[in-house]
Amino acid sequence: MAKDEAVEQAVHAARTAVLVVGDEEHSVLRITGEDRTTWLNGLVTCDLAGAKVGDAAYGLAVSAKGRVIADMTIVFRERDALVVVPRSAATELRASLEHYLVMEDAEIDREIEGFSIFVAHGPRSAEILEAARAAGGYGGLVDATGLGGAIVLADHSNGTFLAAIAEVTARVGGVIGSPAAWDALRIERQVVKFGREFDMKTYPQEAGLEARAISFSKGCYLGQEVVCMLELRGHVKRKIVGLKVSSDALPSIGAQVFDESGASVGAVTSACFSPTNGAILALAMVKRAASAAGTHLKIDGSPAEVVEAN
Repeated sequence: MAKDEAVEQAVHAARTAVLVVGDEEHSVLRITGEDRTTWLNGLVTCDLAGAKVGDAAYGLAVSAKGRVIADMTIVFRERDALVVVPRSAATELRASLEHYLVMEDAEIDREIEGFSIFVAHGPRSAEILEAARAAGGYGGLVDATGLGGAIVLADHSNGTFLAAIAEVTARVGGVIGSPAAWDALRIERQVVKFGREFDMKTYPQEAGLEARAISFSKGCYLGQEVVCMLELRGHVKRKIVGLKVSSDALPSIGAQVFDESGASVGAVTSACFSPTNGAILALAMVKRAASAAGTHLKIDGSPAEVVEAN
């Protein structure tokens, strides 16, 4: 299939400088009150103890049964915390948080639509964050890909913020890319996405989120017992894997994945042409028995192999 030069340039920039992508798929919940950090820390999987102004943290809210309610990035400001959450999960997350708000000095403002949100990926991401702050924005370092990263936000009305990001991105040899560019990068790096690889029926370990989003040394939080039990057990019945597909066409989302005996073992959740590999890559939720690197599978009759992130 034909290469997309813009996507190729953007993915290369993420590995060598920075890829900046505008985010229109997330909403922001604003948490105020003196107890906001300690209260949130009892409801999310990441460790917020010691979080200070200018920090950002990625984590999950899970139910009492250990299933994901939403993933989120929390940005700490002087008088509040901004919870950046997928739009499709914002209502459910807010309801869950409010259910556990009793005597604490904390308050959840209405969902806020007045923010511009950008996410930077790559080794020069800190410079994007610095420029955003100098232009009246805010955010923190948070690395989704292992290449370096940051999230930055500002009021929609702040035109200086947008110009500052564009100037610094160009100066460091980066690219302001499209959602398609981010999709290609995240599939290469096997970064899961809410609504694609996981949803409210998923355990964190099924989505491979235990290393990135969960602290196993922090104090108690909602759903901790189940999450820790799954970790101690050592495996789940299914999990997300990366696949290299020997085909000229992208597999469709939901396409069945079969093992060598012809038995269905899972389904494709995302796919792209990888500019780094020059091949089609996919993410799929498969049975644990089919999840080891090097396992040979098939999608739409085409050979596929379980591969590590690259």
